[in-house]
Amino acid sequence: MTEPAPIVIDLNDVATRVRRRALAVLVGGVIGAIAAAGIIIFVPPRFDATAMMLIRTSTNDPMSMVKDRMGALSELLPGNLGGADEEELATELALLQSRAVLGTVVDSLRLEVVPRSPDRIPPSTIVDSLRFTERFKPEKVSLAAGANSIPQGKVWAKQKADVKLFDREDAIDELASRIVVRKTGGNAVEITYRGRDSITAAEVPNLLADIYMLRRKTVDRGLNQRRLEFLSAKADSVRSDLRRSADVVAAAAQANGSGASPDIAAKALADETGMLEAKMSELRAGEGALDSLIGAVQTKHVDPRNLAGFPDLLRSPALNDLIAEIAKVETDRTTLLATRPETSPQAIALAHARDSLAAQLLPIATAYRQSMVRQQTSIEHDLDGLRAQLSRLPKAAAAVAKEQAEVTRLAAMNAGMGAQVLTARLAALAEGGDVRVIDAAVAPRRVTFPRPLTTIVVCIAAGIAAGFIIALLGAASTPAVVTTYRGV
Repeated sequence: MTEPAPIVIDLNDVATRVRRRALAVLVGGVIGAIAAAGIIIFVPPRFDATAMMLIRTSTNDPMSMVKDRMGALSELLPGNLGGADEEELATELALLQSRAVLGTVVDSLRLEVVPRSPDRIPPSTIVDSLRFTERFKPEKVSLAAGANSIPQGKVWAKQKADVKLFDREDAIDELASRIVVRKTGGNAVEITYRGRDSITAAEVPNLLADIYMLRRKTVDRGLNQRRLEFLSAKADSVRSDLRRSADVVAAAAQANGSGASPDIAAKALADETGMLEAKMSELRAGEGALDSLIGAVQTKHVDPRNLAGFPDLLRSPALNDLIAEIAKVETDRTTLLATRPETSPQAIALAHARDSLAAQLLPIATAYRQSMVRQQTSIEHDLDGLRAQLSRLPKAAAAVAKEQAEVTRLAAMNAGMGAQVLTARLAALAEGGDVRVIDAAVAPRRVTFPRPLTTIVVCIAAGIAAGFIIALLGAASTPAVVTTYRGV
């Protein structure tokens, strides 16, 4: 039986043939060097800067507290325990990249302007302000120091320069394409911007974080902040009235020469009068707050969270369902605005649905206000009767009894107001979660891409490798010396 002889390739011969084609390797290196030079000369430089934020959406949520204590084990929680936080964080990331926030950054840093000569400088060092009257395609223009009139509008320049102009919507799109917002782990979020100059590369992430936190402070925390201010002012007024009533009682006791209690009937009437007056004050305060709610509904600026100040209203299951629908529609609209403009049909439909649901609050609030007016009328009638009875008592005894009852009422109200102020202060601090900047973006000292040395080395190495592969394939396709051994 005869076995096929093994084939042995003479590698020395192959190497010799490759050396004869060294020109291909050399040409590959030259082409790589030319490519590197082209990249360095013609590719616009890029500067990357990153800021890091902490976004905790619900610091007072029991599930959030449990997850924070569990650490890495929280990732193993079922979806019904951990999914809400993920959805809330996704919503916050969408709001952080919304066109409303990006548009404010564009307006503040003049990002509609791209400097070309001189380049690598912030647009705000060239342009002081600008005003465009219509949309237009990106256009290259030369600016002179001072006011520059162009077909699209007017630009006020600080110095002479060649720039490329975008309209505001295109500038927002261009900014969105250069920003990367991602969750790095837990509640930490990174904001990276690829800028054309080092100063703007750091300014954009920092300003984006500041605008986002400011919007959260003025929108999400506004209700509790206003409630805190109202309660603080009311508490100061109660303390002032308490001191005045205590001084009157002390003066009356000193004038009588003893601290004897007034007549029992006068004290009972005064106690009841004070209780009804306290109830009347609460109804008036509630009526004022309800008027503001009705005004907000009529002007279509209602926030379902405003109803938290009306516990009687919240007892209605129908109202709770209505508030939940409004909150859901508003959340869907906010998430949609992260990817669609406000003029899109979907966004307009959600806005109309929200306004329609909010309008249904008006009949409920109006009926509740009418009920409060009827209560005030009834209490006012009872107060008139009590005051008439007190007027028939000895003036001194009635005055002392009334002031003592007032002191008791104001002391109880002062203690209750103190607890409410503390609760409102804690709510104002905790509402909206914990959002702050951990690491501010710093202006990079070097270009991120292209870096000359790295680009040259990589391009030449790639060209040499390509030339070697071509030479090797050419050598392999040429007949080589093969030695065969035959055996039996």
